[in-house]
Amino acid sequence: MIRINLLPIRQIKKRQRHKQEIYVFIFSLLLIALGIGGYALILKNTINDLNTQVATLTKKKASFQPTLKLIEDLKKEKKVLEAKLNAIKLLKKNSQLTVRILDEIAKRTPSNRLWLNSLSQTQDKLRIAGVALDNATIAQYMKELTNSELFTAAELANSSQTAVAGRKLKSFSLSLTIKKPAQEEETTEKNKSSKG
Repeated sequence: MIRINLLPIRQIKKRQRHKQEIYVFIFSLLLIALGIGGYALILKNTINDLNTQVATLTKKKASFQPTLKLIEDLKKEKKVLEAKLNAIKLLKKNSQLTVRILDEIAKRTPSNRLWLNSLSQTQDKLRIAGVALDNATIAQYMKELTNSELFTAAELANSSQTAVAGRKLKSFSLSLTIKKPAQEEETTEKNKSSKG
C-alpha cells in the first residue's frame, strides 16, 4: 500500500520558519530593550552621582565664599596702599627737588641788588617775581639761573619801573623750566627701555 502525504509540508515548514523568525525578532527586541534599559539605568546612576558631586562642590564653594571675599578685599586694600605709597614717594621726591630749587635760588640771588617778592612752582615751571636795581641786574640774574644745573630757559615775562621807598627800581617777573635731576632722568630712561 502506498501512502500519500497530502499535508502541505512546504507550507508547514514555511510557517515554522516564519514563527522562528518572529521568535528571533521578539527575542532580539527584548535583548535590545534590556540593553537600552540597562544603559539608561547606568546613565541615571551616573547623572545621580554627578548631581551629588555638583551639590557637594556647590556647598564647598559656598564655604569658600568668605575666604574669596576676604581675598578680594585684601586686593583692593593692597591697591589703595600702593597708591598711597606712590603718592608718598612722589611727594618725597618733589619735596627734595623743591628744597634743592629753593637752595639754588637763594645761592644765586644777589641780596644787595635784587629782592624776590614771590616764587611759585607748577610741575616743571618756576615763576619768580621781584624787584631789582636795574635791567642789567635782572639780565645777570637770569644768566646765573640758567647756568644752574636745575634750570633752563629763563624767560622774562615783564619788567617795569616801580617806586620803592622813594627810589626808582625795576619790577620784574620771569619763568624758568626746571630740569629733571640726572638720577631721575636715568631712572626714566631705564623704565622706557624696559617697557619698549
